[in-house]
Amino acid sequence: MEKAWNGNFRDIPLDHFEKMKSKARALAGAKISPSDVKANDKNIFIRIGMSGNGVRPNYQVELPNGFVMAINGINHEKFGVEVFDKQWVSKAYSIEELNNMRMFGGVLETENA
Repeated sequence: MEKAWNGNFRDIPLDHFEKMKSKARALAGAKISPSDVKANDKNIFIRIGMSGNGVRPNYQVELPNGFVMAINGINHEKFGVEVFDKQWVSKAYSIEELNNMRMFGGVLETENA
């Protein structure tokens, strides 16, 4: 895959990242039953689209109960596919890992990097 963006996580605007986290946490609250593992920032995962320019990337939320949803980066609503092809998104990062990347810097990697 040829990337237009190098995956530098700090290129993603802070407001977009905050909306990504909010959507992921809301999905976790709605899709995980109380009898399941409690969702938290260590086990809510996000894969970030790598084919664009990094400004408002599409992303995919993955929850500990196996629920997965592709999200449109423009409006933070369900995308037109169930899941993204892994060649077009980063490996799965927990919200906690992404928070650390936001603070200390980091480059998103693909699954087979």
